[in-house]
Amino acid sequence: MELGANCYVVGDVVEFKTSTQLLTGTIVVSDYGGASGYSSNTYDISTQRVLYKHVEEKLIVRIIKKVDRLSYQKKYIEWFLDFLEKTKKNDIEKFKKNREILKLNEISKSGSYLLFTQSGSEYVIRLNGSEVFMSRKNEQHKLRKDSQSIRVLFLDVRIGLPAFFILEPLGKGDYTIRQTTRVTEIKKIDN
Repeated sequence: MELGANCYVVGDVVEFKTSTQLLTGTIVVSDYGGASGYSSNTYDISTQRVLYKHVEEKLIVRIIKKVDRLSYQKKYIEWFLDFLEKTKKNDIEKFKKNREILKLNEISKSGSYLLFTQSGSEYVIRLNGSEVFMSRKNEQHKLRKDSQSIRVLFLDVRIGLPAFFILEPLGKGDYTIRQTTRVTEIKKIDN
């Protein structure tokens, strides 16, 4: 999951076209992939007087004020996982039975952890003070830089839910976002 180069996010102030005028407004809703019936990303944009619904990305002329993308992604991931945790409570309880619940973003600032996902991937997470690194292994499903240590800018890992990692850039852009399948187990390991 990664925002494309032309994607805008909630909070961005943009200039956009309507059929008759050029307006300035703030994005309040973003539909990545497009709202129903649209083939591109669409946005709801609020001006001082009117809310314009389903403005296609191609109608946005320029960005006037850009929200910090990393902060936006962190907040979005936390909101998404909190929402998912509440709505999938019964499914998650099955995974939690007889296991200690760990949220890696809430535990000690040092140590190494092994996490397993439903797809068979294994991640080694190393916390060392303010630095976090991860490496991934899955023989069936390959990703860029598998088995290499990658610096993690942000993580949210919860048993029973997908894990999210905001990583150092693995290509173009300021960062890379990875989402796993459901986390099935987390173990503390020796260094």
